Formats: sequence, structure tokens, C-alpha cells
Amino acid sequence: MTTKYTIKVCSGYWIDEPSRILSGARVALESWDEVEDHWDESIFYYMDNQPLQVGSVIAEDFVVTEIEGD
Repeated sequence: MTTKYTIKVCSGYWIDEPSRILSGARVALESWDEVEDHWDESIFYYMDNQPLQVGSVIAEDFVVTEIEGD
């Protein structure tokens, strides 16, 4: 299946609420193309071509603890 973005599925927690864990967060490695369509409906965060790694803080306060497939 063709997709508009390169997607990584992540787990992590919020800095101010470490017990609040999120699994299955879909992160696009590219920037948002400013066209809202069905590809964007499930994206948690756009990396804007910045590196994504365990320990990254994204969406201002979400700490990535696992990246599926890495």
C-alpha cells in the first residue's frame, strides 16, 4: 500500500504524567504537507525531517520509549 508519509509507530509517556503511557502513536518522519486528507487522520506527530529516536521529546512533552521495528 502506498502512503504519503514514512510512519514509525511509537510508545511513550508524558513528562508531567509519567504513568500516562501511550502505545501505537503514529509518527510521520516528514513534515505535514498542509493538505488535510485521510493520510493525516491517524498521525500523532510530524517530525519535520528531524531524527526520531528513543528518548526524543516530541509534541512538546511526550517522551518516546520505544519505536516499533527499531
